[in-house]
Formats: sequence, structure tokens, C-alpha cells
Amino acid sequence: MPRKPGAPGDPAPAFPVETLRHWYVTPFGGRSPELDLFQIGINREAIEKNTSLDPGMDRVRVTILGHLRRPVLLDRFFEVVPLDERHPDAFRHSPMGEAVLPEGDEVLRPRDAPHPGDEVVISSVASQRLGLLADSEAFAGVVAELVRRARGTDQENS
Repeated sequence: MPRKPGAPGDPAPAFPVETLRHWYVTPFGGRSPELDLFQIGINREAIEKNTSLDPGMDRVRVTILGHLRRPVLLDRFFEVVPLDERHPDAFRHSPMGEAVLPEGDEVLRPRDAPHPGDEVVISSVASQRLGLLADSEAFAGVVAELVRRARGTDQENS
């Protein structure tokens, strides 16, 4: 993916690029100690201009373009951190909206760790579709109700 800004003279970040609804592709900019595990940082302006992501609510899947994806139930979801001057180290890795991961991420997935310049796919589809990933109490309530119904059905059949 070529790294170029938008229109001539437009300093706005060019990434992430929405390829499908709620799926974004952006170059990997590097790692930063300012991020915690299971966080992904992206330039704040890039999030606002180029995505429909809500960092306070959305949790995203992060994969490397061309790598095999794990089933959604086995995958980790990342919190989106808007990068600005409050995160100087991470912010310098995302001038055009590149993805920044925490130091140590490569230990958790040594075969799938991205290298600077790799294209990263950020998907908020599950978060958008379910709306429950950000609200663990609501999700727990749904699971509890499903288990309760299953027990009721099993007792009737015995």
C-alpha cells in the first residue's frame, strides 16, 4: 500500500482506508511501550476523519493482511487508543494513521507479529454487529439466559 497523503497540500492522514464496511487497512507503524497489551493505537485525527470507529465503545480484531485468521471465538479483541501528543512515542509511529501495537505483542503471537510496513486489517464488524462486546454485563446476561433455557429444555426431555 503506497504511503501518500490525500490531495496535494492536504496534511490530513491518509490511513486507515475502509475496504469493506467496518474493515480498515493501514500500514503497521511500529510498537510502543505507551500502549498496554490488547491495545492498538492510531492517530486521533485519522480515526476521526477516516473511520467510523468509536474508541470508547468499539473493540477490534487485528490481523496481518495475507495471514490466516483465527476463528472469532479464539481471537483477541483490541481497545482502540486515539494517539496524540499525550502519547508522544506511539504518536510518532502513526503520522498518517498507521497502526501501533504495544511492545510485547510479538511475544503473544511470534509467527504472526507484523513488521513495519506490513498491512494491518482492523475489523470492528463483531463490535458493530453484536454491540455486546463493549458491554460485558449485557453479554453475560444473554449467555446466562441461553444456559437457563437449555437447562429447562434438557429437564423436559429426561
